[in-house]
Amino acid sequence: MSEIIDIAIIGAGVTGLAIASEVARKGRDIYLLEKNDTFGQEQSSRSSEVIHAGIYYSPDSLKTRFCIEGNRLLYEMGNKHGIRCIRCGKIFIAGNDEEAEMLEDLYYNGINNGLPLRILSQAELHNKEPYVKGIAAFFSPASGIIDSHALMRYFVLKARENEARIVYRAEVTGIEKIPGGYRLQVNYPDGEDFLDTRIVINCAGIYSDRIAELAGIDIDSAGYRLYFTKGEFYSVGGGKNRMINTLVYPTPQHLGPGIHVCLDVEKRLRLGPLFSYVDQVDYAVDESNRSIFEESTIMKSLPFIAPEDIAPESAGIMGVLYSHGEGINDFVVRHEDARRLPGFINLIGIDSPGLTASPAIGKYVAEMVNEILR
Repeated sequence: MSEIIDIAIIGAGVTGLAIASEVARKGRDIYLLEKNDTFGQEQSSRSSEVIHAGIYYSPDSLKTRFCIEGNRLLYEMGNKHGIRCIRCGKIFIAGNDEEAEMLEDLYYNGINNGLPLRILSQAELHNKEPYVKGIAAFFSPASGIIDSHALMRYFVLKARENEARIVYRAEVTGIEKIPGGYRLQVNYPDGEDFLDTRIVINCAGIYSDRIAELAGIDIDSAGYRLYFTKGEFYSVGGGKNRMINTLVYPTPQHLGPGIHVCLDVEKRLRLGPLFSYVDQVDYAVDESNRSIFEESTIMKSLPFIAPEDIAPESAGIMGVLYSHGEGINDFVVRHEDARRLPGFINLIGIDSPGLTASPAIGKYVAEMVNEILR
């Protein structure tokens, strides 16, 4: 096509959809390009669906900022637009003295982030969750769960109401800088075409580093290379999958929060995710990991669950900015004008708490777009 549009968004996961729903408010000419058959087919549809409070991250990080704001926005949106969400709260639990020290550090990190956390006595823990055991615990009342597919459907509807065009089976395979913007090479099922745009917003999830590379960015020197981590979930059967009403998390593990109690909006219980680095996208659950679930820290706090009660359920892939042995990195949300790419906005490494942060990220990027087009 020969005309130049205002904005091309690459990737229709929850982040891309949230951004589309915000930038489309101005009535601009917007295309949202998604290589899959529909929205949210990768990272966004294979998460634990938790509304996080912002406990884990440093106070000055984008993760904390967007998580806290997104937490508030999700509950508001849920109440106003009928998106199912439950403010069930989250219990952080320690099973021994070493874990209790780690739990205390986590508690004060959350307090420093301005969160309303509460230390639980043994009686309070028993009252909240009589089947959960531990020597120390604290409670996060702002944590909850949400129907992530309903949230994404809402963003799709909102974007389309404001005339954003969502195009599926449209894979961006090339990016060329042209006067006043960028030319995207797009592969469709029936052939190839080009799309000229003033602004490119890269929300390609686990492949966002590859899109940045197409724009000419050295992803290693920029620190943008993503590593795949696979998260596996196990279901809980034996009539025990409704015996807990609160999210229950152990002290943090090397690759994140560790295997924990997940609930969906029907309050069904599952365990996970167990994270490991992988080289390729594969959603099969490795049943040889069963023993890791059976011996996990969280299972020691759930003595009512027997090994035979758990079964492999599902898996998801996240793209993360940290490789083996490194700590948690922050989100990358950056206008790349300093790299001589004016109008090119990268969102890379939007891992957890990306779902929670999505509405806040949408508003933040919309302001970036306003500045660029001003």
